[in-house]
Amino acid sequence: MRHAFLTDAQIDARALAHRRGLGFRDDEAVEVAVLLARLKARYPEFSYERVLDGALGEAEAQWDSQAERLLLPEAVFQAAERGEGRALMTVAHEIGHALLGHEGSLNRGPAGGRAERVSAKLRSMEYQARRYAAAFLIPDTPAVRRLDATALSERYRVSMSAAIVRHSELKSGESARALSSRQGSLDL
Repeated sequence: MRHAFLTDAQIDARALAHRRGLGFRDDEAVEVAVLLARLKARYPEFSYERVLDGALGEAEAQWDSQAERLLLPEAVFQAAERGEGRALMTVAHEIGHALLGHEGSLNRGPAGGRAERVSAKLRSMEYQARRYAAAFLIPDTPAVRRLDATALSERYRVSMSAAIVRHSELKSGESARALSSRQGSLDL
């Protein structure tokens, strides 16, 4: 499959449709156990596996499109279960790869890794997954647009850094591409 270019608006629309299709209300935070169960129910070919910490090297999680499997180190899974923003964003990022149809073995790890620097296709897929994760966890709706970053962080259980970036996107309509350089230095 050829990698498709998606605009920010298209990514946001898909994330909102997926969020609603999986039964999450616009005003509720996503709980990782509920999310994984609903993904499995809706997409029977989808699977996830909890792996030993360190099994993925520097990667915080991995989506393998061929096996249709999400690999989550135990520490990331446990942190996401506790509602820790970074871990929840990691899970949503990898699910973004899955639901956007990205092919390959894709990892959430430190931003700007070597592969991302040399591959425009990988850079695009990682950008899309980052945007998708934020849009999936913090939907773009009129009611959400009225919230400030602190309220976004609290309501949707994401890090303050993620809430600030998403708030800026929602308020100004500024392209996330312009924000991506700032995003790389923030703890999303």
